[in-house]
Amino acid sequence: MKAMLEFLRTGRSDWPLLLVLFLFVSHCVGAPTDSPRDADQAQSGYLDNHNMDPAIVQGSTFGRAFRKRFYAKPLVYTPKTAGSKQVLFVASETNWVYVMDAVTGVTLRSKQVATPFLVSDIGCNDISGFIGITGTPIIDPATDTVYFYAKSYPGAERGVYNGAYWIHALDINNLNDRPGFPKKVDGSVADNDPTRYFHGGTHLQRTSLSMINNIVYAGFGGHCDKYNFTGWVVGVDKTTAEVKATFATESGAFGPQQDGTFEGGGGGAGIWMSGMSISSDSPNRLFYVTGNGEGHQNKEIPASGRTPLDTLDEAIVNMRIDPATGKLSLQDYFEPYEYISMDAGDRDLGSGGIALLDPNTFSGTNAARLGVTVGKNGKAYIVNLDNLGGFKMGPAGSDAVVQTLQMPGGGSVFGGTGSYPLEGGYIYMTPVELLSRLMCMALNVGYPTLVYKFGKDANGRAAFTQVAQTDENSAGRVGVGVPTITTFKGQAGTAILWIADVDGGLRAYRAVPENGKMIRIQLPPTPSVSKFQRPSFGDGRLYLSTSNGYIQCLGSPVALPLNCTSPISFGDLTIGSKRTLQVNCTALIAITKVDGITLSNPLFTASNSSLPTGALVKGQSFSFPVTFDLTNATIKDIPGTSVPSVKPGITSGALNIMTTNGVDKFANLQPIVVSGNLASALPFLAISPVEADFGGIVIGSAAAEAGVPGSMVVQNVGSTDMHITGYGWTLGGLEGGNPEWVNVTENSATNHTVGPSFYAVDLPAVGSTVGPGQSIVINLNFRPYEVGSYHSVFQIWSDGGAQYILLTGVATIEPKAVLEVSTAEGGWNTGDLIDFGPQLAGVSLIRQIRLSNTGGSALTITKSKPPEGAELTATNPTGELSEGLKIPPAGSAVGSVLFQPAVRPVNLAPKSINGTWTLNTDDLTFGVHNVLVQGVILSRQLGPLLPDGTSRYKYLGCYKDTVAGRLLDKNNNLKLNNENVYYDSLRYNGAATTVTTTTAKSTTTTNSTSTSSSGVTTTTSLFSNTTISTSSSSGTVASSTTVTTGSNSTLTTATDSTTSDSTAPTSSSSFTTTTNSNSTSAADSTITDSTSSASSSSSTITINSNSTSTTATDSTTTDLTTSTSSSSSTVDTTATSSSATDADTTSSTSTSTSAQPTYTGPPRYITQYNNYTLQGCWTEATKGRALKSKSLSIANMTVDMCWGMCNQYQYFGLEYSKECYCGDVLQPGSENSTSGALCNLKCGGNSTIYCGGRSRLNLYQFNATLQNSSRVLVGFDLPLAD
Repeated sequence: MKAMLEFLRTGRSDWPLLLVLFLFVSHCVGAPTDSPRDADQAQSGYLDNHNMDPAIVQGSTFGRAFRKRFYAKPLVYTPKTAGSKQVLFVASETNWVYVMDAVTGVTLRSKQVATPFLVSDIGCNDISGFIGITGTPIIDPATDTVYFYAKSYPGAERGVYNGAYWIHALDINNLNDRPGFPKKVDGSVADNDPTRYFHGGTHLQRTSLSMINNIVYAGFGGHCDKYNFTGWVVGVDKTTAEVKATFATESGAFGPQQDGTFEGGGGGAGIWMSGMSISSDSPNRLFYVTGNGEGHQNKEIPASGRTPLDTLDEAIVNMRIDPATGKLSLQDYFEPYEYISMDAGDRDLGSGGIALLDPNTFSGTNAARLGVTVGKNGKAYIVNLDNLGGFKMGPAGSDAVVQTLQMPGGGSVFGGTGSYPLEGGYIYMTPVELLSRLMCMALNVGYPTLVYKFGKDANGRAAFTQVAQTDENSAGRVGVGVPTITTFKGQAGTAILWIADVDGGLRAYRAVPENGKMIRIQLPPTPSVSKFQRPSFGDGRLYLSTSNGYIQCLGSPVALPLNCTSPISFGDLTIGSKRTLQVNCTALIAITKVDGITLSNPLFTASNSSLPTGALVKGQSFSFPVTFDLTNATIKDIPGTSVPSVKPGITSGALNIMTTNGVDKFANLQPIVVSGNLASALPFLAISPVEADFGGIVIGSAAAEAGVPGSMVVQNVGSTDMHITGYGWTLGGLEGGNPEWVNVTENSATNHTVGPSFYAVDLPAVGSTVGPGQSIVINLNFRPYEVGSYHSVFQIWSDGGAQYILLTGVATIEPKAVLEVSTAEGGWNTGDLIDFGPQLAGVSLIRQIRLSNTGGSALTITKSKPPEGAELTATNPTGELSEGLKIPPAGSAVGSVLFQPAVRPVNLAPKSINGTWTLNTDDLTFGVHNVLVQGVILSRQLGPLLPDGTSRYKYLGCYKDTVAGRLLDKNNNLKLNNENVYYDSLRYNGAATTVTTTTAKSTTTTNSTSTSSSGVTTTTSLFSNTTISTSSSSGTVASSTTVTTGSNSTLTTATDSTTSDSTAPTSSSSFTTTTNSNSTSAADSTITDSTSSASSSSSTITINSNSTSTTATDSTTTDLTTSTSSSSSTVDTTATSSSATDADTTSSTSTSTSAQPTYTGPPRYITQYNNYTLQGCWTEATKGRALKSKSLSIANMTVDMCWGMCNQYQYFGLEYSKECYCGDVLQPGSENSTSGALCNLKCGGNSTIYCGGRSRLNLYQFNATLQNSSRVLVGFDLPLAD
């Protein structure tokens, strides 16, 4: 043991990797770890929490447990009750369920939940005998509840018409039903099509179950494509048993209508995925893959995956989950461009599920999240999970996926892909039905497991490269399981790859290749593994279900009872004959009885009658015969099943001797490997690959003139000469039995037409001879002259049988981009300009840019740089018209631009604002387009107006009143009781903020400087045509605010940043300001006053006026008193004012801009914004958003921007730094938080202010008492719940 652990630490490769067979006498490796569902929720196939240490992993079965058939994978679980031991939950096709001790294998509880459905009622032998619980159950750790679907009958009557499905929920501690369960789901109507309803009699619940948001989701397909095999996703509430979601994969007018019979209708697109589960990477979406169907809504027209599609056959599907209801809706899909021909040839894309890869490893510049699907057509599709690819959206109408991996030899894959995210990242897949190209007589049936390493190209784009394959081939028939990878506590260097083979049993390898080789970990044979299995893992143990009624376990060490000849190799054997060999065994212990023999491969036979009948003493030997029997083997396809034809090649299996031992702690099952090579005495035709995919080609291009080259291999794997007897092609499906063939030999002698636009070059003449083991390469060419999707089934006949190849390709024309912009009236114009025109602050306008594709293939946006700013910005800069977006022919995409001027002070001059959206596409005639977006921001103009409509009096700034009184008299010399100005200033941490100010008719220019004990200078200014300069000599000048009025009017304010006063002056002392005003009608007057205070600060005020007035009024003097915190000072301020009482008075036009001092303190909350007040830190609603009327997400969000969008609503709220929501009603469940720490994310457009938190809103409410307020208040306190 010490040496084994040392190997793990040092990585030595010289330690023998022999794993010995053991039974259920165990000592724990670590803390118990469970498998309450099939693998992981993402179906990535990577499991890191089961203490599977490669240095100490051991193998065993726990002996003969049941004689029930298992397809559902066993689950491993530790109940919540204190002191509970890890248990095994197993479900059978006879609707029996078992709870067993995971260590000893002892059955603790069992129950038959329903009468099983009879296979004879359906006429499909994919499953033998009974159909009951097929899909792997799922356990809810929160409630100790196990969920599963069982097929049965509602009464005594049998037949397919009476079959139905129930979802069960059992307490795993006692197998009692949970309230409301079992629930019959038959009769449920599809949410997406009320004309379609679910009928369990014609459907098979094959997928493993998933649980998302407390909803149990299951996928349904059909039996051997019989009856109505429409795919369904059904979701049931785990607590109430209410059916929450029912989605049919074939729906609408394009799908064959459900006609009320059991023989037709529905359209296919079943969800079976070789038993994998629906996968998910978030609470908001799930993924699945469908099989062949009949709807063909897309036909040959490219389509974005974001557009609706009712016929989801041969598709990867991304469904949105409504978090409130659990209902599902289509939000994205991928459909291979050759899906129609895949349907015709029964090449299900959905023969495996989709593995969602770990984005921490598997990502690139072309996709942040990757998924992998591989199916019967021999292609693995690497897809972008956030943009699956639609239909024919790639170059020249091909597939818009990240990468396509062609299986060597074109072998089909059942069961999907496994992944390993450490050590650079790897994925694994196992094709079957390989037709070897080797020049030899023997043909290897099946194919090795392929290993692809993850990498990135020079541009950072994700890509996979095949780096290794196993030396061992898989079974040449359906059923090889999903590759699964474990590590010991997530440590790199400890990864094990597990492959469950229906013929060869469980195989294990080091998951990372060494020098291009996969290093096998030797396991004893594990017999009769059920189809599509992958191990379920416990604490240092793994479990497999078998087709002959056993559960096998690999676990802790025990010894074998016998020493037997193994392996038993029969060598080459001609099909139609048989051979017998002897197995010799010696007892290693006293054996009470040899109980019997089982064999996993039906081609090998042995009789229990040949075994010894009595007890064996230690050292006693015996022998018995085993026969490799090919007398009844057939070389043809078996209709109505997924079982492939029997072909020449190597086959293997496990022979198991069962014993009753006289000594404890020894295994009661002795495995022996048997193998042989099927040889044909006759010629035997093999063709590879099964599909020649020529991809897409653009009509008129140079490549189209020469065509796309390809090739195929014709091989004779028989023992005698093979003669070619004919060629033909068809566009029809082969499943009907009698397609209409076109004779190829009627064409020319050099380029033979083997389908529309498909050609075979130098096709061997009819009558040509192919010797035993010989192969001929036939060159192919795809050369279309018209736009369209092309396919053909090309078949070769010989005296060694007939085989076909699927030929596929697509031809399109180039994409063509058309750019348009929306008008204010709602129409569209071609051009590169969007002009919002002049708009008052506070409005919110949206215009759009539309990019259309009038060409024949998908148009790709190669460059997109949208405008982003506080007042003019793209509403969704990363989602709309984004780089890489593909637009299908006759399709279009839009990008929206928001013009939302912020609230501005009155009497400012118009402000122009503009931005540019830069766009380019792969349409070579399009070129770079810079779309100019512009607008003009207006402010309200109050008081006397100039002829151009602007106010005569320009805004200079906003200054603080004193506590004792106003800085300016309310009355002018005309004795009118009208307000000059409303002032408000916010002061915190030594800084002053300018806020919105309103004014009335008359104007007086006044300068005032007030100094607090901390040396902070607060300055007040009004509307004027003068220039005012104010400075402070107290401390260091850190920031300044400049207000420009007219061409030469400037106000400069300097503040001392070394002070820390953040509150208004208190009443402990007084501060008195005396204002002296002089009036003049002359221009260019200059008055300079020096003001000293009791503190160390001084101010100099210089007023230069270029204004002209026809009438001057008398000035007024106002005494204003403010109090400071600890000292008092007196300031004598002299001001020159120019006020006009004549409406015809003229003055220069002015513009004003303002910049506030930089704040460097901690972030704060805006507690009042105009007429809205902060209510606290509020949660979202119980179901969905708290505010639902309107929303905006933008990177540079501010409170001002949100207010501008929502000021017509009762509430607005900010969340997650960049999100704004509006509404008149708070949705149920939204409530104020008790902690402000939950709303601590800074605004994207202003890092000094908080804008909510994660799923928490800074909520503002309209306050009627502040109807006309322009006040903005800031503070550190947040109103919270008690």
